[in-house]
Amino acid sequence: MKPVLLIILAALLFGPGDPKKKGRQGNALYTQEQYEEAAAAYREGIVAIQESGPGAVHSGLLNNLGAALYRSGDAEQAGIAFSSAASMALSPDDLVRASYNAGNAAFRTQELEQSLEHFRRALLNDPSNEDAKFNYEFVKRQLEEQQQQQQDQQDNQDQNDENQDNQDQQDQDGEQNEENQDQQDQQQQNSQDEGDQQQQQEQDQQQREQEDPTQLSEEEAQRILQALENEEEQLLRQVQKMKTRPRRVEKDW
Repeated sequence: MKPVLLIILAALLFGPGDPKKKGRQGNALYTQEQYEEAAAAYREGIVAIQESGPGAVHSGLLNNLGAALYRSGDAEQAGIAFSSAASMALSPDDLVRASYNAGNAAFRTQELEQSLEHFRRALLNDPSNEDAKFNYEFVKRQLEEQQQQQQDQQDNQDQNDENQDNQDQQDQDGEQNEENQDQQDQQQQNSQDEGDQQQQQEQDQQQREQEDPTQLSEEEAQRILQALENEEEQLLRQVQKMKTRPRRVEKDW
């Protein structure tokens, strides 16, 4: 990246006395690498000139304030100052310079799309600006790489999500299989318990029969009942037969 550009405020010679003085103080401090002190001087000059409205001096002070902030490490506030300088620029040169510097500040804060747009604006107003061309291409490649990395990360995340969904489905299927197996085991156990219970009842019945010889089995009781019914039926027929036989008349001899 090509560095930011500073305006040597010759235009201040035509401005009000106080902004001119503060601007020169700021330039002197800037060249001595006293960037925070230079920024303070530029701010004082900006406050003094604000009543005059937009102009070359105002835009120049804002640009130099941005340069001092940028050098002191405050790229975010520097970008604000550069953008303000571009909006107040009255000449193509001032606009190109402020836009170029705003592109550098945006790149420093990793706002690559904004940085690219600032360099594009500088090139539209000065297509021959080699520094702006270099930075434009540099940021463009950085942005493309960043977008590719983000796409790769998104693809990886989507793949991980899909794998997780598959794993969750497998776990769910496994749990279902275990549940089905538990149900089968329970049914088998119930069937076995019922068989054991029936067998135990039969054993208990046999044991009771062995313990009480006088107790009739179901089959024996059925046979006796059938025999009684047969005897009762035979007796009934005999009785009926006796009722229908004519009585012999007895004579009184």
